[in-house]
Amino acid sequence: MVTYRMDGMSRRGFLTGAASAAALGALGLGAAACGSPAGGGAKAARIGWVEPKTGRLAAAYKPIYVGARLALEDVKAAGGMLGEAVEVSEHDDKGSPASQPAVAQRLIRDEPTFVVGPTGSSQVLASVTALARAKLIQSAWGGAELLGDGDRFPHHYQLVYNTTQQARVAARFLHEVRGLRRIGIIVENSEFGTSIRDAVVRTLRDAYSTKPVAVEVFEVDASDMTPFVRNLERAGVDGLGLFTGQPQATVLILRAMAASDFHPVIVSHDLNYIDALGEFPRALLDGFFGTTYRGLTYTGEEKPSDEVRKLVERINRHPDTAGLGYSAVTSPYYDYMMLMAKVVEDTRSLDPAKLKAALDRVSGHAGIRAKVSFTAKRHSGIADEDITIGTLMSAKEPESLGGVLRRRADGV
Repeated sequence: MVTYRMDGMSRRGFLTGAASAAALGALGLGAAACGSPAGGGAKAARIGWVEPKTGRLAAAYKPIYVGARLALEDVKAAGGMLGEAVEVSEHDDKGSPASQPAVAQRLIRDEPTFVVGPTGSSQVLASVTALARAKLIQSAWGGAELLGDGDRFPHHYQLVYNTTQQARVAARFLHEVRGLRRIGIIVENSEFGTSIRDAVVRTLRDAYSTKPVAVEVFEVDASDMTPFVRNLERAGVDGLGLFTGQPQATVLILRAMAASDFHPVIVSHDLNYIDALGEFPRALLDGFFGTTYRGLTYTGEEKPSDEVRKLVERINRHPDTAGLGYSAVTSPYYDYMMLMAKVVEDTRSLDPAKLKAALDRVSGHAGIRAKVSFTAKRHSGIADEDITIGTLMSAKEPESLGGVLRRRADGV
């Protein structure tokens, strides 16, 4: 059941403008439709799906969509949406911002009920800009804070923590929990990299009256990180914010660190443990941490929910996971798809305008990773308290369920 804020609106007005009695708990996900769905004359929900099928990011990003595919299985098992089978139209964006205008044109012709993807802040920014005039409901994996601005992008809903939230958690861990003062930053040259770099600099300035001792920016296709790592080492960095969405870039950075015996405490965007990490000294990996969702972590006293554990088991069985279960479980797409299925049933409509009106009032929806809430202005749906720090090496622990979950860092 999805909970919606009334915000002073009469019950009659809310039900007429956005949702049926299901929004107040009378109906569930699998309820059958008792009338024709609204929205462009469509008889079945259509999902526009944007994913890199080709290009250099295709393999790395494939696990990110596992959650969406599992959600499709769940929706199908529940009888579809409004009692009808769901149609999916997949589009290859090649993992490129330049592809988004052409993909957007194809999506608009498809007239989807809502859109899943793309992935990567640069791609997402290009996509939501190209789709703005069509007023299509969309959620994509992009952490840049501006992507959660409901005024600027009124039809895009951000179901991941944004870069400002991420920066606050990372800076707090390095500065307060670990007591480090020579903090550096290394980021990829992308919309995400720029956004998180600026957010960390701003957080260090505003919260701690300091600034990073070094800031390094590398191209997303860089093959040698040695010059960047040397600059960090020369600056005496003891705490490092490492922010890239590509596991291979992380491997290259760690390789350069290992070669020079440089072992700062690291807070990363990515906590995937891949086979290539086995080459690095344990001292380097023991100091590797990352931002993550509190609901996907465990401690000696706290365990993940049964729902999380069941989803992890399904992720581990899915052929597209390919050893990147952490990417799959932290992806927003399972929570997004299941939320949209419920909102469609609650509103009894496929009309994007009615779906938007309902989404803008979602309050405390229990997703798998975290609770989700939106307002008309705030489309960044993850609360600060649901963001934490996990350890990389806990991927080797039995409690991680095959390397998917993470132990929460001490002191967080």
